[in-house]
Amino acid sequence: MVSKSNKIFWLRLRTVIFGQPLSTQYAEHARVGVWGGIPIFGSDIISSEGYAPDAILYVLLAAGALGYAYVMQVSLVIVLLLASILLVYRKAIQKYPQGGGSYTIARAYLGENAGLVAGASLSLDYVLTVAVSVSSAIENLTGMFPWLAPTGHKVLADCLVIAFVAWINLRGLKESARIFALPVYLYIICLVCLVGTGIVEIMVHGITQHTTSHLQLPATTGITMTAFLFARAVAGGTTALTGIEAVSNGVTAFKAPSQKKAITTLIILGFIVAFGLIGLVYMAGAYHLVPSDENTTLNQLGLIVFGHTIPYFALMGSVAAILVIAANTPFAGLPILLSLMARDGNAPRYFKNLGDRLVYSAGIWTLFIISIILILVFHGDTHMMLPLYAIGVLLSFALTGLGLARHTLSERGKGWVKDAVVFIFGGVVSFLVFLVFITTKFTEGAWIVLIILPLLIFFFHTVHRIYRNEIKVLHPTSEALTDFRRHYDNVTQRRAHTQITEYRNKIIVPVYDLNLMVLKTLKYAYAFTPQVTAVHVASDPERKDKLLRHWSEAKIEIPLVIVESPYRAIVHDFMKYLDDLEDRTNFDTITVAIPEYIPTKIRYNFLHNQTGQLLKLMLLYRENILVTSVPYHSEDAEVLTAT
Repeated sequence: MVSKSNKIFWLRLRTVIFGQPLSTQYAEHARVGVWGGIPIFGSDIISSEGYAPDAILYVLLAAGALGYAYVMQVSLVIVLLLASILLVYRKAIQKYPQGGGSYTIARAYLGENAGLVAGASLSLDYVLTVAVSVSSAIENLTGMFPWLAPTGHKVLADCLVIAFVAWINLRGLKESARIFALPVYLYIICLVCLVGTGIVEIMVHGITQHTTSHLQLPATTGITMTAFLFARAVAGGTTALTGIEAVSNGVTAFKAPSQKKAITTLIILGFIVAFGLIGLVYMAGAYHLVPSDENTTLNQLGLIVFGHTIPYFALMGSVAAILVIAANTPFAGLPILLSLMARDGNAPRYFKNLGDRLVYSAGIWTLFIISIILILVFHGDTHMMLPLYAIGVLLSFALTGLGLARHTLSERGKGWVKDAVVFIFGGVVSFLVFLVFITTKFTEGAWIVLIILPLLIFFFHTVHRIYRNEIKVLHPTSEALTDFRRHYDNVTQRRAHTQITEYRNKIIVPVYDLNLMVLKTLKYAYAFTPQVTAVHVASDPERKDKLLRHWSEAKIEIPLVIVESPYRAIVHDFMKYLDDLEDRTNFDTITVAIPEYIPTKIRYNFLHNQTGQLLKLMLLYRENILVTSVPYHSEDAEVLTAT
C-alpha cells in the first residue's frame, strides 16, 4: 500500500515540474490573445526569414554575378505566394473555427485520402522543424562556445534544448507565451532596426564597399539555365514560409473571438515576414553579399549596418534564441493537428485527450521523442536534415489552395471569381515549387520524404480502418439491446423473492461509452448481484451528454453514476469514487469489473490508451477492492446477436 506521505510528496513534485492542474472551466483563461499567439505560433516563420536570403543566394550565385540581378524578383514571387497563402488560410480560419488548416480543408473538399496526405505532410514538417531549428541554433553558438563543436556535445545540447521546449509546452500555452515572448519581440525589433537603418543608409549614402566573405562566382549565363536557377531559388526561398499554417491549425488556442484573433495574428506575421524578407534580400543584393556556413547573410548585414556594437550583439543573440524558440511552433501546432485527426479516427485516440494543463500532452510527448530520435540518427547535422525541410509544408499549401478552389468553384458565392483565382494560384504555385524542391534536392536526401510520406499516410489509413472496424464490431445493435433487456428481466424475475439488501457484494463497471463490450460486462455483473452500478468519469462534457442520451434511449435499467472530472484525471477520480463508496457503505466485497477490448492482433494495443490496465495496476494496492477483467473479442459480437 502506498503511504499517504509518499502520495503527497509525488503530487508536490509533479506540481513543481509541470504546474498546478487546470480545471476544464479554466480553458478560456488558459488561451492566448494576439500578442501571445505571435511568439507561440509565429516563432517558426519569423525565424525562417533569417536564413531564407541565404537559401536564395546559394542558388542564384551559381550563375555568377548575374544572380544578384534576380534576387528581388525571386523575393517578390515568394511574397506574392505568401500573400496568396495568407488569403487561403484566412478563408480556412473563417470556415473552420475548430482549426485543422490544411488537413481539415483537404479532407472536406478533396476527400479522405487528400486529408491524410495533408496530415502526414504537416506532421513531417513539424517534426523536421524542431530538429532543424534546434540543431541550427546550436551550430550558430559553436563560434561563441567552442566546446559545443564535437558531435557528441552538439547532440547532447540539441536533446537538452528539445527537452526544455517540450517541458515548457507541457506547462501550458500561457506559460510558453510568457517565456518565449521577450526573445521573439526582441528579434522583431532588431530586424526592423536592421532593415530600416540599412535601407536609409543605402538611399542616403549609396553603396559602399565592405569586406565580406568571398567565393569564386562562375560566369555561366543563359536563358534556360537562368529560368531553372530562378525556379530553384524560389523553391529554396520558400523556407521563409514554413510555420505559417500553424495559426490555422491552432484557432482553438486563441481567446474569444478566436477566429478574429487568429486572423489578426496571421496578418501580422505575414507582414513581418514580407517586410523582413524583402528588406534583407534587397540589402544582400545591393551589397553583393556571398553567404557561407561561417558567415551568414544576416550576420554580414548586422556587421555592415551596426558594426561591433550593442545592437549587433542583440541581433545575433536574438537570432540564436529565436532559432531555438522556432521549435515551439510545432509543439503548439502538431498536438492540435493530431487531436483533430484523432477525432476523425485517423490517429490514436489518446491524442485527443487534454492533459492536466489543458494541452494535448500526448502529442507533445510524441513530438519530443521523435525529434530526439531524428537528432540521434542525423547526429544533429542541420545540412543532412535541411533537404527534407519545407517539402511537407509546400504539399500542404497546395492541397489547401486546391481544396478551397474546388469548394469555391462548386458554391460560386459572392466574389467567387476573385477567391478562385487566389486559391488556384496559391495551390498550383505551391505544387510546382514542391516538384522543383523534390527534383533538385532528390539526391541530397529528399528521396527519404518520398518514402516517409507514404508510410505515414499508410499508418493513418491503417489506424482509420482499425477504428472503423472496431466501431462496427462494438456498435450495440437492436438485437444485442433486446437480448440484454431479456437477460436483465430473467435474472430480476429469479430474484423476485429476495430482498436486495441481502446481497452483500457490490460490482462497479467503469463505462466510457455504451457498446457491446459494456453490455457483456453488465450482463456478467448482474448475473452475480443486483448491486451493480455503472460509473462514467466525465472528463469530456460532450462525451458525458452522448452517453446519457444513449443510456436513456437503450432503456438500460442498471443505474449510471456520473463522476465529474474537472481536471480530466480519470483514474484518480475513479479511485476517489471507490474511496467514498467504501466509506459510506458496508458491503462485504466491492468488485470492479473492467470491460476490456481484445484487438484481433496484439500490435493494435497501442491504439488504445490502456486506462483499464492502469486501473488494474492501481487496484492491486487496494486491500478491500477486488478486480476482474471481462475480455471482449470481436467474435463475441456474433454470440451476442445470436443468443
